[in-house]
Amino acid sequence: MMKKVISLISFFLLLGHVSLFSQELVTPLNENVVLQKIKPDVYRNKRSADTIRLINTAFFDDFSGSSPYPNDSLWLDRFVFINSTLAYRSPTYHVATFDGLNEFGNPYNPVAPNSKGNIADKLTSTYIDLSPFSESDSIYLSFFFQPKGLGDEPESYDSLVLEFKPSRYWNGTLWDSNAWVRVWSVKGSPRKDFRQVIVPVKHYLIDTSQITDTIANFYHDAFQFRFKNYANLSGNLDHWHVTYVYLNRNRSRADTFYKDVAITQRPVSILKNYTSMPWMHFKGNKSMLRQTMKIDVHNFWNKPMNLMGRLNIYDMADTSLILATGTDKVFYRKDTSLTVAFNLPDSLNLGSIVTADTVRLKSVLRNKQTDNRITNNEVFTYNEFVNYYAYDDGSAEMGYGISGTKYAKVANYFKIAPFISSNDSLRGVYIYFNRAKEYVGNTAFNILVWDKGDYNTVPVSYQARVPVITADEPNDFHLFVFDSALSVKNSVYIGWEQNSEFYMNIGVDMNYYRLNEDTFPNVPNPNVFYYVNNQWKPSSSLYGALMIRPVFAENPIGNIKHTSQITEKPLIYPNPASNRVYISGKPDAIYRFYIYDIQGKIQHQGRIEQQMIDVKGLTEGVYFLRLIDEENNSQFNYKLLIK
Repeated sequence: MMKKVISLISFFLLLGHVSLFSQELVTPLNENVVLQKIKPDVYRNKRSADTIRLINTAFFDDFSGSSPYPNDSLWLDRFVFINSTLAYRSPTYHVATFDGLNEFGNPYNPVAPNSKGNIADKLTSTYIDLSPFSESDSIYLSFFFQPKGLGDEPESYDSLVLEFKPSRYWNGTLWDSNAWVRVWSVKGSPRKDFRQVIVPVKHYLIDTSQITDTIANFYHDAFQFRFKNYANLSGNLDHWHVTYVYLNRNRSRADTFYKDVAITQRPVSILKNYTSMPWMHFKGNKSMLRQTMKIDVHNFWNKPMNLMGRLNIYDMADTSLILATGTDKVFYRKDTSLTVAFNLPDSLNLGSIVTADTVRLKSVLRNKQTDNRITNNEVFTYNEFVNYYAYDDGSAEMGYGISGTKYAKVANYFKIAPFISSNDSLRGVYIYFNRAKEYVGNTAFNILVWDKGDYNTVPVSYQARVPVITADEPNDFHLFVFDSALSVKNSVYIGWEQNSEFYMNIGVDMNYYRLNEDTFPNVPNPNVFYYVNNQWKPSSSLYGALMIRPVFAENPIGNIKHTSQITEKPLIYPNPASNRVYISGKPDAIYRFYIYDIQGKIQHQGRIEQQMIDVKGLTEGVYFLRLIDEENNSQFNYKLLIK
């Protein structure tokens, strides 16, 4: 019979609100860890955007080529967050998200939790020359927007605003050359589908009390427009998402269709139930693979379009193509979102042909007619086969915990695949902690493991002496290594037990619904259970995945008792790039790099010096960049646009 050890794991956490009632609590984040990890030199490398001459080119951005900041050839500031995880069913893969955080990922005013109705983010266009035109040229600006998405719902007193910049504005007393004029706004509301707005750019603004008096002129050589939001400034709150921004002449209010199709989401995991699992558990086990894969697309055109969709799977050890499959599909306007299914052949045996611990899934969409934009037609993701099981995609959109009780427990269920190595054992667990607003010291909890696949039985808990988690360390995965290995078969529950009243604030991936092929995140996670008031209950409030990852290995995981993260993925910028690509990663890290074209051929390689790659020799197009950390051989992969 397995020895049962109940052990205490004590360390400091930054913890959040506590409710007066025993209940599940799902809360917004307080900051943006992606932006916080960017080094300050990123801001100094921002270049000045050129004036756009509408007589030669339209203004268009669907944010497909930029992340996490807007394209600095089109926008003059960096307050919004370009991402693919916070919106729900966006018409394009990337959106610009407005919240209560600044460009560094920190709250504008962290000590004002009840603040409301304050200007938060701005997204300001570069200068646009409208001086050659008159109102007869019919200039319109259109865009798509959504409140909340998978984030925090803006209240009715919050709003999203669009403003135009005239050459000057008569305020009733004097001419103001710095004024902005509000031309459109919307109040906060619950999540809705994306809605398109189209706004005319009038030549003159007329004083309605004096019909003949012009108080502003928009058709000048330095016209600008900007979006801004009013929000709570104390955290990652009150979300709005904007995409597909388009300004051009010769338009009308009815000009809301575009000869374009776009992939709206990255490919879901090739695994049925997980985003990652140990390689030795997967190898040769085809029952873990999906039978079909899908591409979600959006048709902006009002006529049928003949599409060709492809899904390619690559071995990341040598970028060799493992599988290329696809289908043709006639896409009708009524199908604003459509899936293109791929059947994975019975002959596919990843276990015998994959040599890396990662495979890359690339979705490609081609319109057999004319497609005005191709940058939104390719999306890729990665499936890792390392040493842990994961339901999450690595990005936290919310936090989770139990409030209002001293003795809460949470159990997260994992089905374990039969694995080849008989000595493979449960060695530890990764847990992702969000940073919360309030600090609670000397806080203790137990990590619990139910090895019989039943959380109602007596748990088996393995001791992990964990050093203090300081204020700088949350917002990442922390590895807790067990003192003794645990033999697990078929299934396991992993969770925690609290010994005092506090809020754990574990990361929650709100895109979990896609792993289950649900159309909407409105079904509670069936794998999560919680214990309050002497009773176990299935979760009724958690619609995402807890960011908890059980770790399996044949041998002990060294002497490490705690690590601050699984991997520290460096950021690359700018993207798109023309001359140089800068790397913002670990201090003193040394990377090798490989740049591949879309056929998988190496076009540029070397060792990174001074945190920079010279890309002047590359022609315009789409490439894939791989960085390898020479210290630990970690690999990081990116899509890179050269322009």
